Amino acid sequence: MKKIFLSMALVLAGLSAQAQGPNPNSANNLPMVKPEHVWLMPSDAELAEWKSLNEQASIEDADLPQNMWDRYEKLGENPVLEELYSGKCSWYCGGEVQRVTASSHLKSQGKFNYLPKNAHDFDHESAWVEGAQGQGIGEWIEYEFAGACPRVTGVKILAGYVKSKTAYESNSRPKYIKVYYRSKPICILDLQDVRGMQEFDLEKFGPFGYHDSEKPAWRLRFEIIDVYPGTKYQDTAISELEFEGIDVH
Repeated sequence: MKKIFLSMALVLAGLSAQAQGPNPNSANNLPMVKPEHVWLMPSDAELAEWKSLNEQASIEDADLPQNMWDRYEKLGENPVLEELYSGKCSWYCGGEVQRVTASSHLKSQGKFNYLPKNAHDFDHESAWVEGAQGQGIGEWIEYEFAGACPRVTGVKILAGYVKSKTAYESNSRPKYIKVYYRSKPICILDLQDVRGMQEFDLEKFGPFGYHDSEKPAWRLRFEIIDVYPGTKYQDTAISELEFEGIDVH
């Protein structure tokens, strides 16, 4: 009888663990990292307005009324748009990604492609979308840096297909991402399910890289280990993944 009760207890414990979902930390005992800051995207209407004004302002000798310039500048103050399009000085004033690769990507559909490079093109309307069966668990995107590149201490991620509210909700978004430095697992990023940019401070695990021209190229890999399911598609997307660091100023 004791054996039966014990077996039942073990089964119930297993069912309880399954109900709570997978533990991303169980296999590697890696530290979990939550975002330091989260900045939400503008609404679809604000994005459309900003895009229209941006196109008009980009025309040579553009003569926009002052109220339109004011509105354009106001919309551009959104932290996500400012990060992507302002051209302000950052790690990228000296840092550079040499190559972006991935384990897979979704096939192009008409004029839209879902290549790995889309996750590092400073454009919120494009995205890398994995192309594996299911929700992309185990798929990864990897960034390569030269040895002389300034060192990396953090990342900023636009998780999901953020170009519109519908695209974001329809497709899966990363929930947990495992980070590898030079093929060694370092930590797990614990992402919120928000249509916005999430900033992660990784300095205590690094800094990553060398800032030394005598050193070889090195890589950071980001592996999807769990997702927030999309309402329509299983495909998991990352619209942008950028870097912060030192050795620039």
